[in-house]
Amino acid sequence: MTDARQALRSEWSDLIGAERAPDAAWRIGESTAGPDGIMRTTVHLTSFGVTLDAVLLLPPGQSAVIVVPFYDVESLLGIPSERYPDADARPTKAFAREIAARGLGVLAVPWWAEIEARPSPAVELHARYGPVAAANRARFPGVTGLGRSIADLRLALEALTTVPGVDAQRLGAFGHSLGGKLALFLGALDTRIAATVTHEPGLGFAHSNWEDPWYLTDRVPTDRDLDEVLALIAPRPVLYVGGGASDGPHNANLAERAATAWPDGGLDVLQHGNGHPLPEDVLHTSIQWLSDHLQYSGERSQ
Repeated sequence: MTDARQALRSEWSDLIGAERAPDAAWRIGESTAGPDGIMRTTVHLTSFGVTLDAVLLLPPGQSAVIVVPFYDVESLLGIPSERYPDADARPTKAFAREIAARGLGVLAVPWWAEIEARPSPAVELHARYGPVAAANRARFPGVTGLGRSIADLRLALEALTTVPGVDAQRLGAFGHSLGGKLALFLGALDTRIAATVTHEPGLGFAHSNWEDPWYLTDRVPTDRDLDEVLALIAPRPVLYVGGGASDGPHNANLAERAATAWPDGGLDVLQHGNGHPLPEDVLHTSIQWLSDHLQYSGERSQ
């Protein structure tokens, strides 16, 4: 079963082109301590010609760390950004700030397409990210936008596991929407992730914009679906959360099919019915779930 799972991971990795960038490198920047004792460190990631400045918030002691991908780091920390100028908007997008406030470490990782698109004044998704996705395809024909994102996150994990105070056996992934898609694939393809929360990822190729150029374009498969990716997280635990927009009763059958990979349980499903945004109470429930599932150490079965 282990060999079969690893072969399937390799198939999906090849399908999306999640290959390590030729220029892949990372550097741990200087750390500063906040008044709450939380250390803030910038992790500089070089990948596919772009520098991504991720931010690590680490409480004292040996800590579990949650990797959180999103459009930009600023919004994850509750700081106004170009994309999200209202830092106090609710439902909150300050996922990293909320995770750190509850005693877990967190690595906030920006999205390559947002970094490359920042000179553009466009706001609409295709106008803002379409050109940089097309340029990515031209420069790296075998690398989809989704594959590039996962390669960046795997590089972030590589850097993260070298930082003192990070418990490499207690790494989690959390994501909403775009981040939910990335958390889903990261948890499936990288077994260093011990627990995963994915909110409104659009489980099933028919239920979200997977064909967009910053995801898969013409590589959306027709002979398999994302229940296979979700199942690849097993036996590690996952919380799959839907609000009834991209994820709800309409794709519950895919979650049910994936659940057979956890014969003894491990796939938790939460439906809140509040649409695509992540409500604060559901965010806090998700953080508590991660805390509960990462309070262990030692070797995990694959």
